Amino acid sequence: MTQSKSNLSQAFLKNIKENLLERKAKLKAQLNTFAEKDPKQEDNYNSDFPEFGDKEDENAAEVAVFESNLSLEDTLEQSLEMINRALQKIENGAYGLCEKCGETINEERLKIMPTATKCVPGHGCHKLTKK
Repeated sequence: MTQSKSNLSQAFLKNIKENLLERKAKLKAQLNTFAEKDPKQEDNYNSDFPEFGDKEDENAAEVAVFESNLSLEDTLEQSLEMINRALQKIENGAYGLCEKCGETINEERLKIMPTATKCVPGHGCHKLTKK
């Protein structure tokens, strides 16, 4: 049987929300060290191209750093997106519900991974898939 509202306590949700907001601020601060915020899209950044000089080896280093920054930017933006989804679910009352079976995700899992969207093996929907 699936639920439409989470049965997690308000104190737990408040703690998780504070944790998520803190993580979000840290991710944005990290992104701001090498990328500029896209004014057209919330929580979207564009990596700055580094300028080391005009020599061939400096140009190669610029490209290497830029490629590394692009990869890091993508990873951090994905994390921001997951945090934003979790915060939205808290507001909607759906935080902590497994997207597969609708049962409440274990609190210990949510403490460790507050952006979790599914149960873990041995809980909820994963019991249904084993035969």
